[in-house]
Amino acid sequence: MTRITDATSAGASLPTCAGDPDIRILRRVSALTDFPLADGATGTIRRIAIVDTETTGTDVIDDEIIDIAVVVIEVDEAGEIVGIASAGQALRDPGMPIPPHISRLTGITDADVRGKTIDLDRLERLLAGVEVRIAHSAAFDIGFIENLMPGLAGEAWACSMRDFDWAVAGFDGAKLGYLLTQIGRFNTAHRAMADVVTLLHLLAHRLPHGGTVIGDLLTSAERPTVRFEAVGAPFDRRAQLKSRGYRWDARNRVWWIELAREDCAEEERWFRQDIAPHGPLPRMTPITWHQRHR
Repeated sequence: MTRITDATSAGASLPTCAGDPDIRILRRVSALTDFPLADGATGTIRRIAIVDTETTGTDVIDDEIIDIAVVVIEVDEAGEIVGIASAGQALRDPGMPIPPHISRLTGITDADVRGKTIDLDRLERLLAGVEVRIAHSAAFDIGFIENLMPGLAGEAWACSMRDFDWAVAGFDGAKLGYLLTQIGRFNTAHRAMADVVTLLHLLAHRLPHGGTVIGDLLTSAERPTVRFEAVGAPFDRRAQLKSRGYRWDARNRVWWIELAREDCAEEERWFRQDIAPHGPLPRMTPITWHQRHR
């Protein structure tokens, strides 16, 4: 059984429930004004934006942003969150009716966004002024944000869903709300700022080795990798590719996998032996967090 309480009643219940394996206490996430920051700072401070959007749908061409939130945090060299520099959220009129299922999910109605606009120049300056932007399932947010603010094209992003191995860290699944419950927290809203606050708590989570999720995430995300494309792979080899971790890129019609540079030679040997012994050669493209997730 999972008992969901607010922070006050959870604290009061701890003496009663401590040691009972059938009861789990979930505390409500802290407000930004009460978020616990690390004491002191080690080395250089990096400014990082945590970003989330709510949209009218999933089609980056036909759908529109209706809600966006950004929290700029300060992170030291040890991966500790030492400051919250700014926070903001804005609603936006998409110029189209919000689908009923989106209103049910987010609570945002046509009346809420009617006539609302975002100061795009100010927002673009804010997002351009940080070292990297973090979103959960960043490929989704990047597409909408770069359509709205083309000046941000090519900026660095990290994805808290794909650039951090939650399973290796002992978590089950990678959905934002479910991850939050696994660190003993809950959030009741599904709005852009609520999701940013949820992600902030996850990024600050202490891992068994003593570091934080954001420390490991940044180390992983800024490491250059290679996009290895199985060009010309026969159709009947798709099961082998999928089982090895390849993903299908429908737009470019190619199976691909992201690899560390040092693993490419062995992957090419396997590809030429088991997938396409008579060619063509695989295509290998270096990528950094300036190209990844696009």
